[in-house]
Amino acid sequence: MGTRVEKPETFVAGVEFIFDAAADLRIAVYDAKTGVLRINGFHPFVGAFYDQFAAAGSGLPLDLLAMAEVLLEAQLHQVGYSQAHVDAVMLARDQFLRDVAQSSGRRTALVVSKALQDARNDEDKLEEEVVAAFKSLGFDAARDGRKGKADGIARADLGADLKGNARNYSVTLEAKSKKMDGKPVSAATVNVSVIALHRDEYQSEHAIVVGPSFATTKGDTASIAQQIDNDRELTKAKGEPKTITLITVDDLARLVRLAPIKGLGLSKLRSLFQSCRLPEECKTWVDKIEATKPKKQPYKKVIDTIYQLQKKYKRAAVGYDALRVALGARTPPIDYDTNEGLVDLCKAMMEMAKRYITATSSTVELDQSPENVLAAIESATKPEIA
Repeated sequence: MGTRVEKPETFVAGVEFIFDAAADLRIAVYDAKTGVLRINGFHPFVGAFYDQFAAAGSGLPLDLLAMAEVLLEAQLHQVGYSQAHVDAVMLARDQFLRDVAQSSGRRTALVVSKALQDARNDEDKLEEEVVAAFKSLGFDAARDGRKGKADGIARADLGADLKGNARNYSVTLEAKSKKMDGKPVSAATVNVSVIALHRDEYQSEHAIVVGPSFATTKGDTASIAQQIDNDRELTKAKGEPKTITLITVDDLARLVRLAPIKGLGLSKLRSLFQSCRLPEECKTWVDKIEATKPKKQPYKKVIDTIYQLQKKYKRAAVGYDALRVALGARTPPIDYDTNEGLVDLCKAMMEMAKRYITATSSTVELDQSPENVLAAIESATKPEIA
């Protein structure tokens, strides 16, 4: 360590991308013992801007950004900040990077849906668009891209329930394209044992396989159905029930379009993975979502309340606790028992009015006037608007 400090050019002995980090790990960590800078390959900022970093001819800009974060944390310790203050500063910076990734040119649900369908016959493009679809659905999703690994991972960042039980879950993403339409993805191509291996490597509870169509016309007697059932039975017997779900490109695309206007949150989406095995079951599940008539949401009142809070606190992003209290103080009151429904609503509004409103798991912020945000939502929801 002493030698590396004395020779700055050797301070970083190497750079590694890690793909097994916890969902909340910051963009990078530095191993003082080995001198290795480890970059979180699944951090949303890395995923959003990796192409731009790579286009520079090397990963150097990303390496420098990651090292700057590590050095800032070290400097805060050196000048005497308490651990709590250091953690608060670094958490705020990390959330900013996640927000930038989330709001940087993300496409509307309709555009993502169309791009997913257009990619059905392109292996690489389908992998990209499956990840984009899960981002649009509200997951913290990233592509892996390493040979022999899952195509991507999607994490649902949910708070604990009223009893304090954790509700977070994750889904490994697998894309199976066909060069020509009309031919189903075979059981051998899906390879349930490999899908299960990928799912377990990422310590995920669920895996989903997306393809144009699958060889499941025989229903429960189909080979692939029996393999999936066996996997579910084995994991349940071990006390760690896990699932594998097959869904068609068209039904996933339809789900992406429906999610914002039907108020489909991450907790509700989990029932898709838990209850559906085969594409026919997924179609029925999505059909039921499409047929629902959810309670009309008070979009205008929520948007106006966010605007008033931002105006009062000098354009700062609004925390959901403050928003929930302010909505409850309206006449008549708009009551939410917990933040979960409010988070889902704000994220749905973001999907309908991209670049006009930014909603994370902790804050929401208007980037346009309330009138423009509401107009964008109206154009996306038509008769569903409150």
